Amino acid sequence: MSDVEITDVETHLVANPWKPWVFVRLHTDAGVTGIAEATTHDKPRTVVAAIEEMKDFFIGRDPFDTEALWLEMYRNEWFSKNVINTTVVSAVDMACWDIKGKVLDEPVYELLGGAMHGTELRAYANGWYTDADGEPEGFARAAEQVVDDGYDAMKFDPFGTAWQSMTTEEKNHAVDIVGAVREAVGPDVELLIECHGRFSAAQAVDIARKLDQFDPAWYEEPCPPDSINSLAEVADKSPIPVVTGERHMTKHEFFDLVTRTDIDVFQPDLMNTGGITEGKKIAGLAEADHVDIAPHNPQGPVAGAIYSHFCTSIPNFRIQEMFQTYDEDWVDELLVDPLKVEDGYVQVPEGPGFGIELDMDVVKEHEYTEDSVHTIDLWEEDWEKRADELR
Repeated sequence: MSDVEITDVETHLVANPWKPWVFVRLHTDAGVTGIAEATTHDKPRTVVAAIEEMKDFFIGRDPFDTEALWLEMYRNEWFSKNVINTTVVSAVDMACWDIKGKVLDEPVYELLGGAMHGTELRAYANGWYTDADGEPEGFARAAEQVVDDGYDAMKFDPFGTAWQSMTTEEKNHAVDIVGAVREAVGPDVELLIECHGRFSAAQAVDIARKLDQFDPAWYEEPCPPDSINSLAEVADKSPIPVVTGERHMTKHEFFDLVTRTDIDVFQPDLMNTGGITEGKKIAGLAEADHVDIAPHNPQGPVAGAIYSHFCTSIPNFRIQEMFQTYDEDWVDELLVDPLKVEDGYVQVPEGPGFGIELDMDVVKEHEYTEDSVHTIDLWEEDWEKRADELR
């Protein structure tokens, strides 16, 4: 127990055009402020309302009591694993860890066990193919730029708006996209194939076999997350390693993945699945079954900094997802000291806590309103015309 008490909470919505970011700040009577991110797909105002509705759980509490706070917020909300609830739990947990580090004058990674992987972490690029026009040539040109930017791993979804199944023509088009990217970047760059939970088990296996010739590093979320049986079948039959986890909440769902599937890599999203306190437990479950962790991170720069502290502290870290290189031009301005991503590596901030502070002038400049964003699915926007043609 410390002598610090949480006194207030602020939320700030920032108008990222495709997914509004929700930033959270917990204030304390010690004058220390903890920062976190509470971004979900859409529903930013819902998350903000939930934080306000749940503040009685944490206002007046000791931010060092992260285990007790986590349990009470999860246990005492009746629909515990609803993503809005777990996102609130995550934000409060992460902000408390930031407060701990600042009070103790230590980076969070030191409180979590130290920088096992150093303070520069290998990352893969995402968000780079939105101008590819859904065509193999466009993907190839964009992929070459990713390599020029210093990355040796990139993720992309070649499947357009597919759901459950694809026609032979659509499958061939997806295969052509992956083949064009492989030819453009050469044999040594890791290609991470994103499915966004699109397919039935049989379709997912069929597509994986067609793509195996291009030696992808992984095959992500081939089936909807609501069917463990489908995921297990694909993991058993796919020639490409299967990864998943971004839409699985808390250690309880990851326990099912550990015990019922042969998934190769887990992708918990700390912003939604329970924060750092839960993330360490999920990483432990995975480590016990020799499964790596590559967290899902299509969020803002606050999330990127938080992930870097978490990732370097766990033995089974694989690689960190980053959109930052291909995000909005002003993304770096949101932090007083921008999160650095250079030559495909994320640099872990070195200051106390997460080592970051929001630039509140920039946050307010890009304040979210209903007219300031158009929430879209990145993988759908450029494909609508092509999908209509193929249909």
